[in-house]
Amino acid sequence: EGLLKNYNKVAEHYKAAIKINPNHTNTGSTYYNLSKILMKSGSYKDALRYLNIFLTFRNANPEYIREANRLKACAKFSIKSIKNPREFNPINIGPGINTEFPEYFPTITVDGKTILFTRCLPNNRANKLKIQEDFFVSNLSKNDKWQKAIAMPRNINTIRNEGAPTLSADGRSLVFVACPDESGYNYGRGRKGFGSCDLFYTKRLGNTWNNPINLPGYVNSANWETQPSFSSDGKTLYFVRGLTFDRQRRSPDNQDIYSTHITKDGWSKPVRLSSVLNTPFREESVQIHPDGQTLYFSSSGHQGMGGLDIFMSRKDDNGNWTTPVNMGYPINTY
Repeated sequence: EGLLKNYNKVAEHYKAAIKINPNHTNTGSTYYNLSKILMKSGSYKDALRYLNIFLTFRNANPEYIREANRLKACAKFSIKSIKNPREFNPINIGPGINTEFPEYFPTITVDGKTILFTRCLPNNRANKLKIQEDFFVSNLSKNDKWQKAIAMPRNINTIRNEGAPTLSADGRSLVFVACPDESGYNYGRGRKGFGSCDLFYTKRLGNTWNNPINLPGYVNSANWETQPSFSSDGKTLYFVRGLTFDRQRRSPDNQDIYSTHITKDGWSKPVRLSSVLNTPFREESVQIHPDGQTLYFSSSGHQGMGGLDIFMSRKDDNGNWTTPVNMGYPINTY
């Protein structure tokens, strides 16, 4: 049931076990596991109740105790957030962009007139991939409607997956993620990489995009580099690096945000951002605001409502990132 994410059913079984024997272990692990399941389903009040019971067990696993205290703070935050919802009214961007297929990871030019995004399509080609991620572009018409999105040229979109694009402010430079086949190194069409997913770069000359190259400099590695975000001045690139189990699979809970700066030799050796932002858990979907001082990202490690929540941090007067602020409910949910 847990693998099927039928959390309510799992919680019923745990509650039944506790009813039969409330103290069948002296570590309270049943209460701890039940609390985690209740958090996953957004049952924050129930989760808080069972976390408090778990924390009364003197023989509890110290690691579980640390995590229980973190979850307790999250449960209290979530209960308060639901009582004080933020104003939130998302508007569908329209049929020019949205289809029956998944669309995600948008990037937009600073003038707000061009959007480039990833679309996930069924794969009809003769390879082992069941889905195909490609880039599409839409322009804003004079009556403020997004026109029908057009696939990028075939030197950008390939038979493999391309995703998570970021455009420069003028829309002429593009950094995106490309991944290899099962070998871990074959990126197709003359593309060369360092293993796992790498960042690639292309520039538009007139109406033609150059063939993408591995991002020049020192960013890419045998690890998983993904989800880049250009600063508006084009001098800084933020991205996510995830440690990998092997050439193809990244650890789901070991991803951090890094930054790199442009130099005469390409992009500099990446620097992991402050632990004020990065946690031992998962950070991703980084987005730098055009002001260069405000960073949005998602994380499962900061105080939130469960899963990945969206956070915002700003640089202080000394250039240090401030403690991330949860964007609140109903932007964030369990």
